[in-house]
Amino acid sequence: MSIKMKVYRKLTGTVVRRIVSRTENFLSEKMPAVHKKFFLPAKAAAKSALLKFAMTSENQPAENPAEKSKIIWQCNPSEDRKNFFVSVIVPNYNHAPYLRERLNTIYSQTYKNFEVILLDDCSTDNSREILQEYYSAHKDNTRIIFNEKNSGGVFNQWRKGLEAAKGNLIWIAESDDYSGENFLSELVPAFADESVQLAFARSDFMQDGEKIFTTEQYLADLENFDWSKSFSMTAANFVMYGMAIKNVIPNVSSTVFKKPTKIHDEIAELWKDMKLCGDWLFYLDLIKGGCIYYTPTATNFYRVHKKSTSLKIQKEPRYYLEHEKIATFIAKNYFVTADAHEKHFKQLEDHFFSYYGGKDIEELKKYFSVEKILKVERKPNILMCVFSMTIGGGETFPLILANELGRKNFPVTILDFQMSEYLPGVRKKLSADLPLVRIQETAGLLQIVEQFKIDIAHSHHGSVDEAVSYISTEKKELHHVVTLHGMYEATEQPHLNNLLKKVQKCVDAFIYITEKNLQPFKDFNWEPDENFYKIGNGLEIFPVNPIPRNELKIPENSFVCCVVSRAIPEKGWQAAVDAVTLANKKSSRRIDLILVGAGVMYDKLKNNVPEFVHLVGFKSNVRDYLATSDVGFLPSEFSGESFPLLIIDSLFSGKPVVSSNLGESAEMLKTSSGESAGIIFDLENGKVPVEKLSKILITFANDEKEYSKILERVPNAAEKFLISTVTEKYLEVYKKVMAK
Repeated sequence: MSIKMKVYRKLTGTVVRRIVSRTENFLSEKMPAVHKKFFLPAKAAAKSALLKFAMTSENQPAENPAEKSKIIWQCNPSEDRKNFFVSVIVPNYNHAPYLRERLNTIYSQTYKNFEVILLDDCSTDNSREILQEYYSAHKDNTRIIFNEKNSGGVFNQWRKGLEAAKGNLIWIAESDDYSGENFLSELVPAFADESVQLAFARSDFMQDGEKIFTTEQYLADLENFDWSKSFSMTAANFVMYGMAIKNVIPNVSSTVFKKPTKIHDEIAELWKDMKLCGDWLFYLDLIKGGCIYYTPTATNFYRVHKKSTSLKIQKEPRYYLEHEKIATFIAKNYFVTADAHEKHFKQLEDHFFSYYGGKDIEELKKYFSVEKILKVERKPNILMCVFSMTIGGGETFPLILANELGRKNFPVTILDFQMSEYLPGVRKKLSADLPLVRIQETAGLLQIVEQFKIDIAHSHHGSVDEAVSYISTEKKELHHVVTLHGMYEATEQPHLNNLLKKVQKCVDAFIYITEKNLQPFKDFNWEPDENFYKIGNGLEIFPVNPIPRNELKIPENSFVCCVVSRAIPEKGWQAAVDAVTLANKKSSRRIDLILVGAGVMYDKLKNNVPEFVHLVGFKSNVRDYLATSDVGFLPSEFSGESFPLLIIDSLFSGKPVVSSNLGESAEMLKTSSGESAGIIFDLENGKVPVEKLSKILITFANDEKEYSKILERVPNAAEKFLISTVTEKYLEVYKKVMAK
């Protein structure tokens, strides 16, 4: 730290702040004209002069740029903003004097792809007249929601606005603040990088029409930041060096953030008793596992009221109690050193002796105990490693698991290794509010692990397992968990031996789905031990909307089979077509076949199938196609088949399954009483017995009693695949791994 910065810290320390605070309180009460005309401008000028003095060089930079660069994360803002629709939420309560300025700066934004949601919490002034006026003038992109009874708090209004929002980005524009016209155009491009969870601009603090201080002044004591430049940073570093010490974002109006799928129950519960720090808590929850972006090129004007509720609360013990709740949440969700919590306490100590008028430091320790905070058990930072955004159980299951971890409020970052084709439909399976990082070269993996402060890297594909092993072998504090989806069995020698040698050195836990996943290890003379855990896959339940059969040109009375898989020869597409073709020659009821997926077999069969076969290509809404069918169909010959997700999708769509006897297929279809919710057939010499399969389809299609009996078993068989249940099992493994 430079000598000048040390002088600055001394001059803005506790004693000086106490004198300034008492002087300001006296003048504002006894001499308001002098306070407004002379004191406030002088205070702002003094702060600016001190800051300028501190930041100028003494033949050397005031701070070490190399040290700052270590915590900067290079995000990639883009001018391609066509996919970003912003919901601007304006929560108002008795702010009629400021509404026109607020709304004018919203509707005059240079970025135009937004909607405005005007909320009023039962104001007693003429706010509603003004809001109605702006609604009438901007009906094309504006909605109004008026409460007939006061909600009891601003966070309740935030929640209402978020539930009503249609945008994928949110700007909560407080009704007494205002902004520059370039606010959205400067912040929205940051979200082209899918790791960015929140972007914010600089703020000027306004009181009685005068600027009393700025972001640069408010945050000057955070030595690891340069507020004169745009930057991006992982949430892990942003909290470690900033948000764990003070609320770096003093006003929600300065932010744009991804729309959260839901407000977590933990946050909603804490909000009930928070009057001051609820926004801080909200930011901390929003950014977990991702990145933030800051720019000084746009300005938010934050109006500070002399008699505001927040200023009153700062003179009450609850102010410090709310800070302790924030620090506890940070300790629970972020890797933060004791030093950061001590700096937070130091901030409160300055406030306690100056603004609060405290006398005994022991009183403050009763409200905010660093010792207690340091005993909080932290959740692990999880890196969910994905082979590619492409179809396949080992590719889509990690996305589904990540979604549930997010719902359970765990810090999770999704890392796409981009090792195969990118399918937008698969990307949609990942919740839009979770952070996604893409890696071009595995050489960058170490930087990701360090900057995101990853505790557990969880991989699901042999190639990714190998890539992570290079890092986890060297970085001993990184825990590596592997889920085996059947690829090891399908991997040829000698590559398999090479892979097993690498993962043997560094993987802390292997999750296997079926017993045959263990065979490659046994062949390698590696006997599975207490580090191997059997956990089945699970999927999410969501509303299903069956595709109308007439859209597919399928007769209503047909018996319909549906295959969902990669369109590769081993998945049995040709056998499915042959079996249905043969069955139709002998069945009294027509049998139709829907093939969902993309690949070489789709290309081969396209425009070369009978009328009762329907190729629809890749679809993300596979359950809608299964729901319009009578049975899920899996005539697979793939030797690596372990735990087919088609079976779960079909059961969750309310349909039984006809499947080849591979992997855990037979076990998956069993109910709690051991009956089957489908029909299993054996392969013959590794191939689908087409004639035998055609007879199964004929029986299913024409024997209504037999079909109904199996259909009734579907709900019971589906219960064990709830992703919430499966995720709890994974969390137990994570806990054991972390304990090592």
